[in-house]
Amino acid sequence: MTRTLDALAELSDADVRALAAHAGSDAPSTSTLARRVVAVLPFGPTALSPSAWIAAASRLGAGVLRRDDFDYAHADEFDVCAEAARWADVLVVSHAMNGFARAVGESTGRGVVNAGESGGEDPAAGVALVAAAMRDASKPGPTRPLRAAVCGDLAGSRSARALLSALAAIDATVLLVPAQSRDLPEAEIDRLARRTGRRPFRFEAKSMSSLLDMVDTVLLAREETPQLPLFREVGVPPGDAERRARREVEDLDVLFVAGEGGRDRLVHEPFRGRRKSALPPGAEQPTSIRALEAALLFAAGELASGVQAGDGPSRYRSGLGLLCRGERCVAARRPDRVTPDFRIESRPPTSLECRYCGERTTARFAASKLEGRFHPVGSAYAKHVLDANLVLFGSSAEALAAGFEPALRGRDRATESEAR
Repeated sequence: MTRTLDALAELSDADVRALAAHAGSDAPSTSTLARRVVAVLPFGPTALSPSAWIAAASRLGAGVLRRDDFDYAHADEFDVCAEAARWADVLVVSHAMNGFARAVGESTGRGVVNAGESGGEDPAAGVALVAAAMRDASKPGPTRPLRAAVCGDLAGSRSARALLSALAAIDATVLLVPAQSRDLPEAEIDRLARRTGRRPFRFEAKSMSSLLDMVDTVLLAREETPQLPLFREVGVPPGDAERRARREVEDLDVLFVAGEGGRDRLVHEPFRGRRKSALPPGAEQPTSIRALEAALLFAAGELASGVQAGDGPSRYRSGLGLLCRGERCVAARRPDRVTPDFRIESRPPTSLECRYCGERTTARFAASKLEGRFHPVGSAYAKHVLDANLVLFGSSAEALAAGFEPALRGRDRATESEAR
């Protein structure tokens, strides 16, 4: 069994914990991938150099193929991956387009690890961070989930995004404290909320230019009159924000600060104890080679047994109908090689999320491949179309351009006017 490690947000609690357990283990590496081959194929920005992945594959006993081993200097990246898949069991790829790793996994049938994309997250860094957070935090049990704050340059940190995805998967309590003008896009906050069924606590800071500013912002003294935090929760009256801030911050297990240039810091139990001195600086948190091993083992089917999110019935995948509009999405940029794939968020299926880049889109009309006529998505007819035959459109113009005809019958006539 092979799987794609594209984004930690797609994984189950069991998968994330298995990855973290391997990354945080002190046991010596074994030749688990002996007689297997790993291809390291950098096509775009990489979070780590290809040599780091080659070293991790070698520690697991795998053979290694490099991009230079293929005489495909000017070939299409999908063709290079297809050729590599003839020889390799696992592909490690990076690319400028979001969702490229997932698309390669689906087209080749091989296990694939995302080693870097222009947007999104860095899964290996997220595995290393959540492993460190779980190892050194207080021992949260079923009634005491991990409590973590993720601070700093959230918009520019792939590590922060990956850590947030992992924390969401293990049902942690999450506080977000972005640097000024460096907050996550609202769409990503919404995506996290949909994954967990609740929104993370989110604060606006007055200053976050350095770790010391972070200390001045949230430091609380347990034994004396607490210093009020100089931030407020988004959308919450100031008095309520201060009370919630004190309650949540005092119980933090770990605080992660995303710095510029990847200088990330992880501070354990930052506000426990009686000291009132400045917050310990914490150590810079590099991505460990054990985390890379965990990613390779997961893609090779050697870790965990959970099912990736989105593989159930709430999925819409079709070469007809809706297209993703994401600027960096592989499905939008390479429709010749990638079939659009969406997660259905509601029934009737009006709201969908692209599984490659996370962009959301709205369906207004539905049709059956067999009948060739389109109806408003909320009509009685559309509800009875089998999933295997379902085609969704964002507008009547899209449906007409695809060769479908309108079906204006009875109630559908009024419903279509509303959809327009």
